[in-house]
Amino acid sequence: MAGYRNVSTTCVFGLRGVRIALEDEAPDALNVRLTMCSDLPALRQRTRAFLAKEGTEVSTPGAERGAREIQLGHERASASVEDIRGGVQIRVVPDKTSNVASIRNEIEARIARISTDNRCY
Repeated sequence: MAGYRNVSTTCVFGLRGVRIALEDEAPDALNVRLTMCSDLPALRQRTRAFLAKEGTEVSTPGAERGAREIQLGHERASASVEDIRGGVQIRVVPDKTSNVASIRNEIEARIARISTDNRCY
């Protein structure tokens, strides 16, 4: 997709101008925030489609609605998407036996790769 990319933004899901932030959530969860100023409906739809493709539906009682089982950094976790002001938030909750640091490192590596690459993921 053609277009100018600000230094502080990246191209994700074919959408330019996306800002990415990773936040720790106590006790052991991570939030990946994707925000942008333009096409919010497309960002929200494509984020949910990506997670649906990458994960399998969580069948655990009490799991968050729409949560998907995923694997990051060879660790298992569940992930769910919620709309936030200006974008979406992907909440990643490691399984009880998973290492949150390994998952955080994998997410940080992916963000760094996306942020420094001129390709659009």
